[in-house]
Amino acid sequence: MYKVMIIDDEPWSRKVIKQLGEWKEHGLTVVGEAEDGSEGLRLIEELLPDIVVTDMRMPGVDGVELLLALNKNFPALKIIVMSGYDDFVYLKQAIQSQARDYLLKPVDPIELNHTLAKCVTELKQTPRGSTLPSNRSFLLADSNILDQYLDHRNLLHGYVLDLNAAGIKQSMNNLKQLLEREQLECSKLKEIGRDLAQLLEHIAGNFEIEVSQWDFPEPLQKSFGDPLHTLSATIGVAEQRYMRLINELEELRSKKHKIDMSEVQSYIHRNYKEGITLESIADYFYVSKEHLSRSFKTFSGDTVTDYINRKRMEKAKQLIVEHKLSIKHAAEMTGYTDLAYFYRVFKKHNGFTPGELRKPKD
Repeated sequence: MYKVMIIDDEPWSRKVIKQLGEWKEHGLTVVGEAEDGSEGLRLIEELLPDIVVTDMRMPGVDGVELLLALNKNFPALKIIVMSGYDDFVYLKQAIQSQARDYLLKPVDPIELNHTLAKCVTELKQTPRGSTLPSNRSFLLADSNILDQYLDHRNLLHGYVLDLNAAGIKQSMNNLKQLLEREQLECSKLKEIGRDLAQLLEHIAGNFEIEVSQWDFPEPLQKSFGDPLHTLSATIGVAEQRYMRLINELEELRSKKHKIDMSEVQSYIHRNYKEGITLESIADYFYVSKEHLSRSFKTFSGDTVTDYINRKRMEKAKQLIVEHKLSIKHAAEMTGYTDLAYFYRVFKKHNGFTPGELRKPKD
């Protein structure tokens, strides 16, 4: 089984997460808890979990510092961030630190388990033991040069997310000047190129952008992960690719501001029977969960989750009363695989249980 650790300064919050997670169903087990980032780091080094679920606002070493440390020392660790604050600073830090998802409190059990399932899928595709500390020391032997390289690498990541083209160009130039002093042989140059390519693909993958589909004229057709024999050629191709990614992200951002909430509503009407969530809808329309949540609430008066549940409940009542379907089949046909959870949502929404629909009226 894969190991999970929960970090939150509120004991009741950790308890809620443990209750909401369908651990056995996903092949997971909670191996530890911590009440702040400092204790969390110590236990992560000791227990080596595969997934960490962490709050952002904590005393001492808070979530931001924790994510920075995990990103540097445990790059393969799956991180799920949760926060009671709709704060873009936290969202940005979560993305920069390669967090798998950002959940707003109170945490939606469907979103939590959907994210856990995705983490498990990714873990199954990754060799065990990859969560051990790694600092890419294979790239450069000199620890001082390596640290500077990693600093430039992190800056590239941040500049892409900020859509800062000038920052990308400056970082690439600084990186070139740093590596020129190393007199890199071809094999090392190839590893540097592959490392920069992997970072680009990771960022692009977070936004479902297919880097492999990009078409470039000569001499940019060759991936900078391939040996280009010269440092200038490797950095030059890398810069062009990173600039292309910024252009792609700018296009996505322009779509975000043009999103039509009536289209979102129609999408929910077509797909509410499936396992759609706020996150999956936001991904479909290329917007953040926070932007979608605020915009949809203004448009409809309902949260996205409440609107989906209401559509499901209306259909479930119709299936039970008019079509005489069993409660189990009605639940499955409206997107609920957990019958007990369906009962709870139904009772909360309607004020009575689905079984009471079948009782004869006086």
